Amino acid sequence: MKYFQISLISMMVTAFGANAAGMNMEVSQPYTNTHLSSGSGAVVNDGNILVVGDDMEWLFSVDKDYQIVDRYSLSASKTPAEGRMKKKIKPDFESMTKLKYQGQECYLVLGSGSKKGKREKAILMAAGDHSKQILSLSPLYQSLYDASGMSGMSGKQKLNIEGVASSDDMAYLFNRGNEGKNIVFSIKLDQMMDFISGKSDSLTSLSAVDIELPSIKGFDATLSGADFWPEANSIVYSASVEGTDTAVGDGKVLGSFIGVLPADKLTGNIKVLDLTQSAQQLTHNGQAVITKVESVAIDTSNQHGVQGYLVSDNDDGTSQFFSFTIKAD
Repeated sequence: MKYFQISLISMMVTAFGANAAGMNMEVSQPYTNTHLSSGSGAVVNDGNILVVGDDMEWLFSVDKDYQIVDRYSLSASKTPAEGRMKKKIKPDFESMTKLKYQGQECYLVLGSGSKKGKREKAILMAAGDHSKQILSLSPLYQSLYDASGMSGMSGKQKLNIEGVASSDDMAYLFNRGNEGKNIVFSIKLDQMMDFISGKSDSLTSLSAVDIELPSIKGFDATLSGADFWPEANSIVYSASVEGTDTAVGDGKVLGSFIGVLPADKLTGNIKVLDLTQSAQQLTHNGQAVITKVESVAIDTSNQHGVQGYLVSDNDDGTSQFFSFTIKAD
């Protein structure tokens, strides 16, 4: 595959210490899978990419050639819907992460929360036998509203969780600010899992940081995907730009940004974090890549760099895949 290179400098220096001169990112040309709709969340496990789409009731296993090799039902029904679901009834699975829970490796798939009840569900699926639990996110998402200072479901500000990343002990939920604010919520992982599984009513570790992002043609970028880079104690995140200011109306895709966010920037008393200079737009030969990246899935990593995949949903019933590497200079 052909690759194009982007320099990632400002925020990355913090992730690697004062001696780091910068970072370089290489991104492949895209592959479009016409049989997988609206790829919105992804992780890598056992050599395959696990992908969820926001308008389908399946978790797809995709090989490194981006071909579907298996799929697993995310539905409570014995007969999950085939094909794309209509916007008014779709569960809106926008994000997922891989984690260990009760000694098992699991996938946690989250509904966006952009519609009360209908999109406030999580699927916790065992990576081994693909058994699943369906969990309510309504109490958690109400807690996110309270922590964010947004006005709940009234007015224009709405929750829209589109990215989730997890470390061994923390979970980071990324709110897309198309009808509210770009926010990163941080919660202790075991506390969040006990809360959504009904084993605890405590979320004392929950905190929220507002995120400022760059814009394209007057439209602000909105957070869209994330994965955790353990050796750098950082999150590789994506942000995308559409020519719209609503969560329900798909606007013209204008481009996407990628950045690296050190986890320690989300601690303490920080209320607002400016990433406008560190987030870098995807470009090729000096031209913007017109794609709406919705997920980051890290495959391999070490203290010097990371390799993985980006997944785009361009609102046309397909999914676009890129491979990427980020390396320290």
